[in-house]
Amino acid sequence: MSHLSLNGEIVAEESARISANDRGLLLGDGLFESMRAYRGRVFRLAAHLARLRASAQFLRLRVPQADGEIEKTISDLIHLNSCPEAYVRITLTRGAEAKGLRLDRESPPTFLIHARTLAPYPAEQYRHGAKLIISSVRQSSSSPLPRHKTLSYLLYLVARQEATDAGANGAILLNEHGQVAEESVSNVFLVRGGTLLTPPVHAGLLPGVTRGVVMELAKSEKIPLEEKTLSAGELFECDEMFLTNSLMEVMPVRSVDRRAIGASAPGPMTVRIQNLYRAAIQAEAAVVGQNV
Repeated sequence: MSHLSLNGEIVAEESARISANDRGLLLGDGLFESMRAYRGRVFRLAAHLARLRASAQFLRLRVPQADGEIEKTISDLIHLNSCPEAYVRITLTRGAEAKGLRLDRESPPTFLIHARTLAPYPAEQYRHGAKLIISSVRQSSSSPLPRHKTLSYLLYLVARQEATDAGANGAILLNEHGQVAEESVSNVFLVRGGTLLTPPVHAGLLPGVTRGVVMELAKSEKIPLEEKTLSAGELFECDEMFLTNSLMEVMPVRSVDRRAIGASAPGPMTVRIQNLYRAAIQAEAAVVGQNV
């Protein structure tokens, strides 16, 4: 029997009930965080919760639990559901009591936490790289919403369906200026002449937690890194490309619109970043273990 936490109470998943008037259902009025647990602990949980709280403040949503309570709930769910290698999701909505088209901070929110056994990305994609397309839908660099992980996810679903229909694994979103923003569920990095390149947040993208970790690792390892606007054409001029998110970690890219990226995937810089990222996971687990 699988369990989840709904408004602070751990219940069997099949018995959980949310109002038909919930704003998350009716208006997409809410946020979520997707995280990955290793050996029972979420990697960079503090960064995920900081992003959730920053977005909640922007959207005038109330996070009803302290970080320590959330961490304990996640730990309890991982134990109850026997899933030390877990996909963890937090969902926050404005609940069912808010009225009208207002961002009412005082209405009781709905707060949902899931922890489930991780379904990993296909090993073949890590061995040979993902196949991408450039989506026909456009991200908006002027909208504040791409910077927040909102429940309004249709833009990304449409882009991902385009990729599926084309026999690809994902879709790159350009903004209205034709600049690279993000992939449908991940951030984009290019490698050119030994330098990491990634679009800036103002291009219209979610500042991913894993993106942030990769940028930290590049700085600590003195790997040249630039946040710069990238044209679609620059995708085909790079030596390597990889994607990042918390579930996939670091994913090499082998082609975009059926055009090969670099000589092979994964390239040497991608492999280096993959190894550094896995080492960061191990290091954080070791520090946590010492503090238990």
